[in-house]
Amino acid sequence: MLLRYAILGLLDGQELHGYRIKAAFEERLGPLWPLNFGQIYQTLKDLRRRGLVEGRFDRGTGHVGRWVYTITAKGRRALATWLGRNPRRPQPARDEMLIRLLVLDGKPLEDGGAAEQRRAQLAAQAHLYREWIALLTAQRDAYEAEPGGDGLLRALATDAAIFQAEAHLGWLAHCGARLAAATSAPRRPAAETPKLTRAAHG
Repeated sequence: MLLRYAILGLLDGQELHGYRIKAAFEERLGPLWPLNFGQIYQTLKDLRRRGLVEGRFDRGTGHVGRWVYTITAKGRRALATWLGRNPRRPQPARDEMLIRLLVLDGKPLEDGGAAEQRRAQLAAQAHLYREWIALLTAQRDAYEAEPGGDGLLRALATDAAIFQAEAHLGWLAHCGARLAAATSAPRRPAAETPKLTRAAHG
């Protein structure tokens, strides 16, 4: 869905072929949102069917020819309508660590081995995220050093990935603290389930 609007935006004011669409997208946002040609050409096919873009076969010179695309008036209206909408609501968290904790959930927290497994899983992912943040930070700094502010949008896209990774590190620390507290807390007897009684008839 988002790729549809990205392509419409890139075609607004210029004529591009599929390879150039891919290159322009990656030049603007960097390598953190990779596209493949299958996605691009399938989306272009859908946009043509909807009348949002037009295509023509350009024979060019020195090659076998290729299709080039331009946005239509209907496509510009669709793009303007999308820009006028509110952004999408946040999506539910679907993180691999939740599945790992689910797999270990059947083991009692009081079991030292089980508690150590949980800590090891959290520590391993935290280590990967710290390495990832260091790599992203170096890349972001390189984008910001580009002359004329050409790397600003790529830097912002990289910042988004850094903020997400930092938030995930905070969540992993939260998980570790909660699990440690649950492991060290004394076991309390299970609360009795209240019994339903039938009211006496007078």
